[in-house]
Amino acid sequence: MIKKANAIFNKYKSGNSVNSFMLAFTQSLIALVFIFVDFIFSKKLNPTDFGSWKQMFFIINLLIPILSFGIPEGYKYYIAKEEEKKDKYFSNMLFMILLTTTIGVAIFVFLNLFDYFNWISLKDYYLISILFPIGFLVFNLNKALRYSYINTSLVWLNTKITTLYFIPTFLIIGFISIVLNEYLNYYLWIGIFIFTLIFGMPLFSLFKFLKLRFSLNEISWVEIRKMLKIGLPLYLATFIGFMIINIDKGIVSIFENKATFAVFSIGATEIPIFAMLSAAFSQQTYPSLVRLVNEGKQEEAKALWIKTTINVSYITYPMIFLLMVFAKPILFFIYTNEYQDSIIIFQIYLLTGLFRNNYYGALITASGRTKLITYYSLLTLLFNLIFSAVLYYFVGLIGIVYGTLFSTAIIALLQLKNEGLLSLYFSKFVFNKIIIFMILIIIISFVFPW
Repeated sequence: MIKKANAIFNKYKSGNSVNSFMLAFTQSLIALVFIFVDFIFSKKLNPTDFGSWKQMFFIINLLIPILSFGIPEGYKYYIAKEEEKKDKYFSNMLFMILLTTTIGVAIFVFLNLFDYFNWISLKDYYLISILFPIGFLVFNLNKALRYSYINTSLVWLNTKITTLYFIPTFLIIGFISIVLNEYLNYYLWIGIFIFTLIFGMPLFSLFKFLKLRFSLNEISWVEIRKMLKIGLPLYLATFIGFMIINIDKGIVSIFENKATFAVFSIGATEIPIFAMLSAAFSQQTYPSLVRLVNEGKQEEAKALWIKTTINVSYITYPMIFLLMVFAKPILFFIYTNEYQDSIIIFQIYLLTGLFRNNYYGALITASGRTKLITYYSLLTLLFNLIFSAVLYYFVGLIGIVYGTLFSTAIIALLQLKNEGLLSLYFSKFVFNKIIIFMILIIIISFVFPW
């Protein structure tokens, strides 16, 4: 009886849906940590210092995709395609990340020396910027190891390890919140410490249980170029995606005053948990998609993508509805009622969450046509800029938000058409009884606020 129960449990925990939920859970914890940090800092710091923390977080998130050159993404593709060579690809991936980190440290050391001799001014980032490459190192290693766990069907083990490390992480952050008043001058150092802690603390255990082998003899520029060929277009797409998310803020900062920008930036918050849930599910199914596409099983790959999209939507769509309904008390709790004009902006941005239920373009990526992803990212950036600028001219600040929503929807549909998924998307997903009901109540709650 016990053996049978264990067999059922092991079968259950190895399923794709359960693995996706496990990945979503750990990624959601990461989002929760950063929300927790924002909450603490917003209460303890004055607006200027809090703005400096958000700016530093912005810079770190900008540097990570710039310096990675798509190596982790290339690694993910090839370990799914050629699993028997995983040690070789791991050695080359790790070598490139360590090399990039070393070069990054050297660059920032020189920049800080230039500041010391008054040749340039790093302002708040004097000395602390030397730690930025360390954040890059732990983030990318954590991500690459997560790809390895997914590819070897060890997601349950990955979840147990990372969740265990979140316990001391939350305790440390809680302690920091208690003593922060005494060390307010070091808030940026505390911020980079927390960032490094989240991604760096589990690394040793994650590496140990994978039993991956690193060997300098495996280093090959041929293999590195292969990973770059696949990963570089995705790297460019990631960077462009970052620009897409922030282009609306750029328009507001140019044409509006700082007070208006503050209102807009609060309302234009990209809900991180949507992206993380979507990434968790898409990462779990990615190896299967690569194998199916390479075996010529296109219809099975499409069916898997649709199934994943439905499963993610069952989680994210109810969340969108609740956030839509409770937008006002949520924003007033985190900030103050002075930012009431942010509510409608926040609600419109929630509608973009309707397309944060999977990775649109997954089949294109799985087939190795990553240049197309860069093309669609550039197209999204162009559409977003045009729509936002035109609508801003005619209807003001709200027009910028609608510009982002329209460009997101159009590009998602174009990618689906390219993959031959458009008809299946509408027949199996949009017109799914539960999905269409959730979409309708989200739209109704937007049009007729509670």
